[in-house]
Amino acid sequence: MFRPAGLALILLTTSAAWGGELPRYNIEATCRAAPTLAGTTGNTDQNCIRDETQARSQLGQQWSGFDARRRNECVQEASLAGTPSYVALLTCLQM
Repeated sequence: MFRPAGLALILLTTSAAWGGELPRYNIEATCRAAPTLAGTTGNTDQNCIRDETQARSQLGQQWSGFDARRRNECVQEASLAGTPSYVALLTCLQM
């Protein structure tokens, strides 16, 4: 079941997708919420931020080329875990 804040986030990002705008996600919050792999060390957060930033840049270039219905579906899917991800959104759109 969705919490009110989660529902509001989905509604805001979904309306942006239908409106033709790339959703705005908090990359730092996404990376803080990302699970770390067992045994990994080093700069996992920096790698996550780099990956999310690169995915956002790529989405910015390709966003208008994706079908609006598909964008909406993928925005919802990328937001299901509560912390939306540009990497998840890009992956969904490319599938």
